[in-house]
Amino acid sequence: MLPENILENMLASIRSGNCQSREDLIAEFSPFIARAASKYCGRGLEWGRDDELSIGLLAFNEAIDRYDEQRGVPFPAFARLIIKSRLMDYTRKQSRHTAAGGGSLDDTEGRDLSALELSRAWEIYIDQESAREREEEISEYKKVIGQFGITFDDLVRCSPRHRDARATLLRVARVLAVDEQLFAQLMNTGKVPVLALTRQAEVNIKIIERGRKYIIATSIIWRYCEEFLYLCSFIRLPGKES
Repeated sequence: MLPENILENMLASIRSGNCQSREDLIAEFSPFIARAASKYCGRGLEWGRDDELSIGLLAFNEAIDRYDEQRGVPFPAFARLIIKSRLMDYTRKQSRHTAAGGGSLDDTEGRDLSALELSRAWEIYIDQESAREREEEISEYKKVIGQFGITFDDLVRCSPRHRDARATLLRVARVLAVDEQLFAQLMNTGKVPVLALTRQAEVNIKIIERGRKYIIATSIIWRYCEEFLYLCSFIRLPGKES
């Protein structure tokens, strides 16, 4: 997943008419598109063979054009919604009935709607689906951190108040998230590999011990960013790439 500041810059460049930035962004997100389409279809898909991937690609391109950051939905989550919707449209047209699992942007077949009504229906769809995804994401995240004995109340209490302290713990969490061996130890044992992480992150052992819950909770979001797209959008390394 692209760092958020780079993603924002690329989207801004595309809005200014830079075609190369659009191509670069699509290329960068091709694996994301494939995973989103495959998850919806419930099977593996292959570029050049499965129409669903072509539809996902077109949907992602549409998401670039329709994205509005003022909506408060992270771009990857917004793109995933569009991909899902267009695949639902495709499935419905193929099977001649609405696919199970919800509505879509074009769930208006057989109705004579004005452009204004269609636009409003689209807005409602995005709002409802993004709200549903947020709730599901938070519920799943609560279960995951609960396996480490961490609650949301714990996170409120242990979140660092000072910017420098927060930046340090975020950096440590980032190291833990991207290191395959260290993160595997965390998931297998339920414990932070303190000594190894101290060496890797080059911080005092007491910092890791005091910030254990915050480090675990944040590293999980970063490690599984595609599963926690909404939560991931809130975590950024101050002054650095997220």
